Amino acid sequence: MASFEKRGKKWRAVISITDNRGIRKKLSKTFDTKREATTWSTEQENKSNNGYNVFSGKILYSDYYKKWVETYKRPVIRESTYIRYQSWIKNVQKLFTDIRLDQLTNYQIQQIINNFGETHTLKSTQGFLVSVRSSLKDALLDGYIDKDIFSRVKASSKHETHKSENYLSAEEFERLQQFLYENQDQMAKNSKLLMVLIALETGARLGEIFALRTSDIQPNKIIIDESYSASSHEYTAPKTKSSIRSISVSDRLIAVIEKYIKGTSKTDLLFKPQHRANIGYGVETILKHASVHQIRFHGLRHSHVSYLLHKGVDISYISKRVGHSNTTITLQVYAHLLKEKEQAQDALVLDILSNH
Repeated sequence: MASFEKRGKKWRAVISITDNRGIRKKLSKTFDTKREATTWSTEQENKSNNGYNVFSGKILYSDYYKKWVETYKRPVIRESTYIRYQSWIKNVQKLFTDIRLDQLTNYQIQQIINNFGETHTLKSTQGFLVSVRSSLKDALLDGYIDKDIFSRVKASSKHETHKSENYLSAEEFERLQQFLYENQDQMAKNSKLLMVLIALETGARLGEIFALRTSDIQPNKIIIDESYSASSHEYTAPKTKSSIRSISVSDRLIAVIEKYIKGTSKTDLLFKPQHRANIGYGVETILKHASVHQIRFHGLRHSHVSYLLHKGVDISYISKRVGHSNTTITLQVYAHLLKEKEQAQDALVLDILSNH
């Protein structure tokens, strides 16, 4: 029950509310009129009755975010992902300085995300925003805030970099493939040659290739059931169940891998993990000698998908082959390639219809 006290020309409202520990506490605020005081006390009592903790909302958002990461995220995420969250904690502490949870508004959050996007790529901004949204969604469910102030916030960026296509054309794919097979005798001395070939013909990620063991090389297939994290230096299960897969490969590739195993006397891991910069330099050199345009190591995965699409392989099969949980993800990631294929099909259809 609220009480009201007139102090000079002001009205002071006092309400008694139970906090999240079950302890009754008094909350007060002063207004110009009794009507304002009455409206405020009614709103606070209704919020409390609906599960909103008016006292919890007084904590800094940066403090809440850090506790949220430790409580809700760290127990269920990989160490490499936790390292990313630690970076986001620093971002929140810098961008949301001295802002309490109950002071946050949709407009304020949007301004902060816009400022973040001034110096970060769209992908980085989207990742950061997803974490902010998730934390505030839990804050709403836990009664720290009383309304949705996060769903309408959008990510934008003015810091996008324009790079050349990070995948090879079909002609370049075949040229690189031929170059690698022609230099298979060098693979025992330069393991990057084999790593590039495996990535090109399987679409496997770099972490998955670093985790390949001799037991994963089987007749006509390669088993992917582990991934190496460069951040935590650990071998763990892949991020999703769909990433655990058996990839069909040619007898030719298996023969090259077995030749490499014999030549290096490998008994467990095929490759020793290396710094990404070292891998990048090695890939750059290989691509230069193969006379194809420069792409990053992950571009070999994109090239694999692009080549299969070019050859008419079904999108659902490709999705499973590269470890996506559903075709929607594949369609989103490779929308630009599918658009090119659609345009090529349009030209083919028009050519067919024009001849009849």
